[in-house]
Amino acid sequence: MASSVDRRVTPLQYALDLFVEMAPAHRSINEAVSDKDIGYQKNRVFARIIGLGLSARRFVDAAYFIVAQDPEVQDAYDVTLGFFKWLMRYDSKNKKHFSSVIRSVKSSMLEVTSAPVVAVDSAGRMIDESVENKADEEGGLDEDDADLVVDNEDGDWLELIGRVSVRNGRIRFRVPVELQRLIKDPENSYWTSLLITSRFTLIYARAIYDHVLPSVPNAVTDWLPLDLVRNLPGKSWANNAEFKYFKRDYLEPAVSQINELSDIELSYETRAGTPGSRKKDQIRFRLKRKEAAVASKADMLNSVALFMTLQNEFALSEKQFERIAQNRTVWTDERIQQAIDYTRWRIRQGDKIKTAAGYLMKALSDNYRVSEADKQVELIQAQLVEAATVRQGTKSDIQKAVAANLAAANAAAEQRRYEEVRLAREYFDTAEKKTREDLVRKFVASSTMGLRAIERQMLKPAQVTEANILTLPDIANTFGSFVAGELRKAARAHHK
Repeated sequence: MASSVDRRVTPLQYALDLFVEMAPAHRSINEAVSDKDIGYQKNRVFARIIGLGLSARRFVDAAYFIVAQDPEVQDAYDVTLGFFKWLMRYDSKNKKHFSSVIRSVKSSMLEVTSAPVVAVDSAGRMIDESVENKADEEGGLDEDDADLVVDNEDGDWLELIGRVSVRNGRIRFRVPVELQRLIKDPENSYWTSLLITSRFTLIYARAIYDHVLPSVPNAVTDWLPLDLVRNLPGKSWANNAEFKYFKRDYLEPAVSQINELSDIELSYETRAGTPGSRKKDQIRFRLKRKEAAVASKADMLNSVALFMTLQNEFALSEKQFERIAQNRTVWTDERIQQAIDYTRWRIRQGDKIKTAAGYLMKALSDNYRVSEADKQVELIQAQLVEAATVRQGTKSDIQKAVAANLAAANAAAEQRRYEEVRLAREYFDTAEKKTREDLVRKFVASSTMGLRAIERQMLKPAQVTEANILTLPDIANTFGSFVAGELRKAARAHHK
């Protein structure tokens, strides 16, 4: 059964709806004002495209936009010429000029160092080395197949567009299979909006915008050779102009147009990158999304709190926000909240989740939700854990109370013993001489503890008298306890 994602309003369908609405009034794509976007995820490798004029870049964007809408690799793509021209903001009726645009695109190549180039047959199948060798031995492939084989000794350059036919109000074009795979590959990509790129009227504005857009998440580009930026639109007088004139006539106007018409704010700095030279030969761009562009993501949702949750708690990327925007007809606020609740629940269950954002998007796409039974199980488990915690806490509290009571009892007993010894010493100090002598004699004669205390003082029993016993600390403490014991015995005998 097809998922709900398959039934969403795709960017292509939305673009067709806008075209049907705007074409009768001769309104161009750059005049569209919409809460939805027309664009596609562009692989970062396409930021390497250089040497194309403004119309040629728009042609490539329109073609790749159409290619991106079909998940399967196709031999050719066919749409109405009027719609295609509307996508590339081409209003001219000059057939000769349009032909020159096509020739310009077809003469351009793309260096694809991250994607090895292989031969492809007319059905879009990869040709292995043995087949290629056989074709060479038998005199080569037929004409149609030869159009699709990339014959380059380095093996890392591809033409941007294949055969193009314009007939009967329609345009049919081919795109090399290797590039189709990059166009359809959502990884290592960034969102390109035709509603934004169609606004540019300065070739340097469009070329620089294309080149720096992948760097938005980093907020700054690497230091780039100034000659690279000069050559982004191809060779022109600007390539050889002194920097002060290039800056005045091309760079500054381009940056101003990007800041005025696009979704980013751009600034730049230059430096002399060659040691010992004062010539400015490197440039670095700083860029960030405009607040309005960020706010549009919040506007896409009906709840600011929901947007903040997606942005702060789950750290959704721009690509993930764009995907939500494309599916808003199905991915309602309720469904998004449902996916959030499900992801939080799986995290609480201790699942091994690589990234919360990626898991959330999977839950959103596949319509995962926490069932009422699962919620009940989680509630019961939480209650059991809480009860066990309470029991453990109660047991711990009892143990602590017993320990505290024991410590208090020991402290009280120690205080009582101290008080008894103090009172015993006071009694001894105030007793008659004969009573003191009798207590010392008895202590020395009958108390094992007393004898040991005297021996530890290196003394003999005869040396301890009622006059000096309290001046000998170790003996005095033991003697105090002895006297306290004698007083207790006397008290018990008195009460009998």
